[in-house]
Amino acid sequence: MSRKLLISHAGVALAALLSIVLLVNIVMNVSFSQYQKNQEQAEIQSLLENLKDAYHESAGQWNPNVWMIISHQAMVNEYIVRVYDIDRQLIWDTSQMAMHKSQSTQDTITKAIVKGNHQVGALEFQSLDKTSQSLNQQFLRMFNILLWAAMFLVVAGTYLFSRYMAKSISQPLLEIKDIASRMRQGDLTSRVEVLNHNTEIDDVGRALNHLADGLEKQEQFRKTLTADVAHELRTPIATIQSHLEAFQDGIWEPTPEKLQVCHDQALRLVRLISDLENLANAENPMIQLKTEIVSLNEIVEESLNIVSSQFWQKGLSSDLISLNNVWITGDRSRLVQVFVNLISNAYKYTSSGRIQIEVSQEKTEAVVIVSDTGMGITEEELPYIFERFYRGEKSRNRKTGGAGIGLAVVKAIVDAHSGAIYIESEIHKGTTVHVRLPLVR
Repeated sequence: MSRKLLISHAGVALAALLSIVLLVNIVMNVSFSQYQKNQEQAEIQSLLENLKDAYHESAGQWNPNVWMIISHQAMVNEYIVRVYDIDRQLIWDTSQMAMHKSQSTQDTITKAIVKGNHQVGALEFQSLDKTSQSLNQQFLRMFNILLWAAMFLVVAGTYLFSRYMAKSISQPLLEIKDIASRMRQGDLTSRVEVLNHNTEIDDVGRALNHLADGLEKQEQFRKTLTADVAHELRTPIATIQSHLEAFQDGIWEPTPEKLQVCHDQALRLVRLISDLENLANAENPMIQLKTEIVSLNEIVEESLNIVSSQFWQKGLSSDLISLNNVWITGDRSRLVQVFVNLISNAYKYTSSGRIQIEVSQEKTEAVVIVSDTGMGITEEELPYIFERFYRGEKSRNRKTGGAGIGLAVVKAIVDAHSGAIYIESEIHKGTTVHVRLPLVR
């Protein structure tokens, strides 16, 4: 990363510098050339004015002092001047001066000398290369020195800047990589230190910490799952084993009562295996829903009838509020399984009071709300109630609850229907379950 940042920063900086240098070079050359032309035009105009003023029309001659003035100007400004009369006869030539003999000249500029609307002669002007070449060389030499100095400073600055940027970017990334490696090796307690700078790297750190929290919880749930399955299997198997050994040893007679105990424990195992199969089927990402357009009102009503017939002895009142007929696309049997489970839980954990089910629709969603006046769920337990084998009531008495698989199945089925489920509860006051499912598209 450091090398890439260095190359990218240096490339951008050098490209920008070379572009600026090229642009400045072009502008300076054009401006300098134009300046030289303007200077030449000014000199030529000055010479023409001097020659015009020094010409006597009556005598048809120039004042001799003008030649000294022209020669002085030519020597100082380093150019050659030739003056001709009207018949193209050479009158004055500054190129005969010794200091001009070895110097090369540029193109000749010829101008007419006019006085009183009459041409009285001609002026030839030639600029020497010495001045322009000297200035150009001096300018280019200084420019090259400044260019190399600027490039050196840019490269040095870019190197230092890229090193700083690479370190500031790579350091937290290396820390994140180290934490990820520890997680891969099984250490799920390590966390990335987030400085709350709200940068993309901080977001990655937060995401990794969130992932670590989830994995740590899943690891704990996995251990708990193993213990829970062992607990669920141990009791019925131990009961069946003890009864069979007592029968074999002749301690007990296989009476109908004792055989019924074995049968009940075998049924308990069957129910546990059935629950596990339901959970595995519901959580299968390849789950195939037999979707059709169904009435959510009918599904909820059917579920309520199934459950209420099982808990009629509790004497709880139940209300189904359904103002409009709500249609959704889903698997009827699996949706019945969802609401049977939710309503059954409401009956199980409510000793007195009432149960209310409300079916409605909001924009593009169907909403089912199942509320009760039961014992409620503590705030600490709410985040975990959809986990496998999780139960707030640890005794696992089958009269008040099962193995803790039902809500995990419900969550999986609702997710398969692209829906959402969440629970609100207050201890000793009751629980409200919200299920949201997409309406028919």
